[in-house]
Amino acid sequence: MNTEESVKLDDYISLEEREHLLNGLHRYLIWVGEKVPDEVMVNGKNIKLHELIWRCIHKKELSEQEKARLLELVNLLETKAKRDEEVLSKTLLTREEAKRLYNEIASFIRAIMDLRDCEAGRVRLTESKDEIKQKVDDARRWVGFLKNVGKKDSL
Repeated sequence: MNTEESVKLDDYISLEEREHLLNGLHRYLIWVGEKVPDEVMVNGKNIKLHELIWRCIHKKELSEQEKARLLELVNLLETKAKRDEEVLSKTLLTREEAKRLYNEIASFIRAIMDLRDCEAGRVRLTESKDEIKQKVDDARRWVGFLKNVGKKDSL
């Protein structure tokens, strides 16, 4: 065995690293801080997941049909995450491939949690457009005031 082959073998995750990643996926709140994927391919269809969740948050109420479609998407994402976890547990992967797969699974878990919250009505935009505009205007005035405080008067 030459050194080039041994370097390539060292790039693959060990059994211990694999177990560490798999155990990490089952930690409580693994999804916190993960970014929802912008898009995901499910059953040959590209779904703009981030945009879907964003629309859900801004919608006052969901119809029963919309709720059912969200739950269907949750089931599809759970299946996709389980398949990816199976790949992570059984396939020979480089560290880079394993980390990418781990992050993908964690982002699916985040999306699943957000979709369930949307379906249950637990996530809603709480402020109206007028309230948000008022806060932006207040922040601009505050920044303007702070900029003027530091200036010297030239009398």
